[in-house]
Amino acid sequence: MNPIYYLYIGLGVALLAYVGMLSWKIVRNKKRKNKEEQLHQEKVEKNLDVVDDVRYTMEQNPVNPETGAVNATYQQNDFILPQNTPVTVSQDGELKPGKYIMLSSSENQESFNVRVGIYVREYKHNQEIVLAEGDTICAVSCPVILR
Repeated sequence: MNPIYYLYIGLGVALLAYVGMLSWKIVRNKKRKNKEEQLHQEKVEKNLDVVDDVRYTMEQNPVNPETGAVNATYQQNDFILPQNTPVTVSQDGELKPGKYIMLSSSENQESFNVRVGIYVREYKHNQEIVLAEGDTICAVSCPVILR
């Protein structure tokens, strides 16, 4: 038998071993990713309360101090500013004058744009704002919770 055949056989075996190792790594990474997603889902479900198909987080702190992730829990006295819907502050209206903490209602969005009067400004999650009688406020980039 010609020695070149042995070379071809050796290359074929090496290629098969390489493809097998590559397939094994892909399957292992996919299993690891699925397990991480499952653990994350279990953690989220543990801190979640579902009422009438609306998801509420159980934690009170709007920002996780360890990771910095945004967590906004809607509470009874909170006011939601819908996106692109101006609201006028008045003593008789739904939104009363006063000092509020602005919370992003979009997951992990730490900054958002809000129009107060004619000026649009970027606010950070958990930043305070003072609204006076007659001010018009509008969430520009995403819905905002005023607490």
